[in-house]
Amino acid sequence: MRLYRVARPASHRRHLAKTLGWMLLVWFLALVALPAVLRGAERLAGVDRLVVPGGAVAGPVLLAAASALGVRCAFAMARGGGTPVPFDAAARLVVHGPYRWVRNPMAVSGVGQALGVALVLGSPLYLLVPPAGALLWHVGIRPSEERFLAARFGAEYTAYRRSVPLWVPRRRGPRRARAGR
Repeated sequence: MRLYRVARPASHRRHLAKTLGWMLLVWFLALVALPAVLRGAERLAGVDRLVVPGGAVAGPVLLAAASALGVRCAFAMARGGGTPVPFDAAARLVVHGPYRWVRNPMAVSGVGQALGVALVLGSPLYLLVPPAGALLWHVGIRPSEERFLAARFGAEYTAYRRSVPLWVPRRRGPRRARAGR
């Protein structure tokens, strides 16, 4: 199976259902199962919970905001005729919704969710997950994804890439990223 391929034509609802299904699976593994395993290992090793000032409030707020961003991305991706999963990629270049502000808001969402969970749990080990996840995506996944998008969408993707930042959104929207609306 090729890692990157375009989703088969289906209804907006079908793409959205697949996207939400994948998201729930990933969220469970990354935000419930992994933290539970790491926190359990910390307890066995006698590692104390890390109390971050304001973390009890900031953690849930960040988790909720990042999760809402992820759900908004799911709707945008489904509208683009696919899912954020590489082997079920959108048929059209998605440049609307959160994709107007940052090129991979799903990665931003995931890092934000992980940081929120880390703050809630006070897990020293899980606190390493957000930067490790960001680094893994940035170095391990992003380059191949961008090659796929450049090959698939050509000049349209090149223009989008030039006008929309990778990680940190600008205050104002992109200059020119109107395709796929």
